[in-house]
Amino acid sequence: MKKIGLLFFLVAIFSVISSSTVCAKGVEIEENYIPDSEITAMIASNPQIIDDKLKSAMLKEVDNPASITIDITHISPQDTALGKFKRIYVYAYRSSVENVVIESAKIEFLDVELNTKRLIEEEKIRPVNKCTINMDVIVKEKDLNIFLQNKAKKIKVDNPKVKMTEDNMELSGSTKYGIVKVEFWARGNFAVKNNKEIWFHASKMKVNRISMPRNFIGTIIKKINPLMNFDKFSFNVNLKQIKITDGQIRISSLPQ
Repeated sequence: MKKIGLLFFLVAIFSVISSSTVCAKGVEIEENYIPDSEITAMIASNPQIIDDKLKSAMLKEVDNPASITIDITHISPQDTALGKFKRIYVYAYRSSVENVVIESAKIEFLDVELNTKRLIEEEKIRPVNKCTINMDVIVKEKDLNIFLQNKAKKIKVDNPKVKMTEDNMELSGSTKYGIVKVEFWARGNFAVKNNKEIWFHASKMKVNRISMPRNFIGTIIKKINPLMNFDKFSFNVNLKQIKITDGQIRISSLPQ
């Protein structure tokens, strides 16, 4: 079986997970940031504008949520006007990211300072300090399968399918090896490595119902690991666990 065919399939799945969790991608620390005095005065006279603009900004990150709520823990009126908050908690239900439906997405910003000018004028969330961002994202098996069916032609895999069981994810489908079509199946799980990276570990793989040797599995997997690396982000992502249960995958750093 050509390695590239299966590799495309695996990467398509893992890219879904990546895009689902990185809701603040592209954020850079502004070391010389100074709040705009006019914006500060505007917020001081109308603190509700912060809530409204945060909601508008989040709606640019996720598509068509069935519902979205934002809860802000303020420090003081003066800090609010400067864009400083003890906690910002966002919950989006049944939203869409990169054309895959996300069952729920929770994002928690702790001790964050925002660029208020960009928030008010551009409706963009841009932390200017090294705050902690916790995340909790759930993707349902059925929604991931719908996404894969829609992408089957692009990833050159027929009948791609994911099945999630306790602590395992099974991948299956068929692809061409030369002029011959072959069926494949793989089972594995995920782990957090070095507190910043997410790795996929395949424990078993079959092609046309024949088990493949471990070195063959390793050749494929090493090309795609780590699936995500949060080193490049300026904020401190607090990753704790990736949990696969029957019918869903959960990536979380929020307290259980």
